[in-house]
Amino acid sequence: MNRILAIGGAVLLLAAIAAAIIPMWTMSAGITLSFHGYVAVTLMIVFCFAIGGGLMFLIFYSARHGIDDAVARPPEDD
Repeated sequence: MNRILAIGGAVLLLAAIAAAIIPMWTMSAGITLSFHGYVAVTLMIVFCFAIGGGLMFLIFYSARHGIDDAVARPPEDD
């Protein structure tokens, strides 16, 4: 039953995303980008992936080196 609900939820999410994107895509059919526009879009994609990857690296690094444990542990009484 959980599998069916998960698949159904994924299908509904995909349909909602498509319902939002398809009208925007068709409205922008006549718009063209210059070379500088393509460079800007490419740099934006590269930087977004770099920032996301860097943040994920920091999360896994801190979790594996015990940095998170020191924060989650209550202070010890002396």
